[in-house]
Amino acid sequence: MRGPRSGYTLFELILVFAVILAAAALSIPVVDSMLTDGRLKASRDLVRARWADIRGTAMKEGRPYKFSTIPGTGKFKIEPEDGAPADDSEGPPLIVTGELEEKVLFANAGSNEVGTDYQTVVVYLPDGTARQDVRMMFGLQGAESIGLQLRALTGAVSNIDSPVQGNQ
Repeated sequence: MRGPRSGYTLFELILVFAVILAAAALSIPVVDSMLTDGRLKASRDLVRARWADIRGTAMKEGRPYKFSTIPGTGKFKIEPEDGAPADDSEGPPLIVTGELEEKVLFANAGSNEVGTDYQTVVVYLPDGTARQDVRMMFGLQGAESIGLQLRALTGAVSNIDSPVQGNQ
């Protein structure tokens, strides 16, 4: 009679590895969809914060600031509208270039074109208002888009959680 065995067979090890691999393969899409929602919201929060920054800077320096994007990409730029240094400013003007979270893009309304040049989206005036109402959407391929709505008269920004809500 044999005693208890002291190890595992190769077949048992391969079987356990296959079960772990199958569980990982099933969970990857679920984890990716959770991360997608987080990336979109983080990008929306980043842009909302940058808009608040340029609104405050425009009011402080007494000159318009613009927020520009390259359509179909995640790249944005903040700079004075005229590009000249402020008369009473103690330092250089606020100029920021940045990018949204990985894989998140600025979505154009009704267009899927990818641009190469920055296009002005928002201009904040020295009195804290914006030049015009703006609706900006963010998206990922295969995911529902979310966005921001800016009211020009008040400078107030609100979230758009789905395209249907924004059309009402």
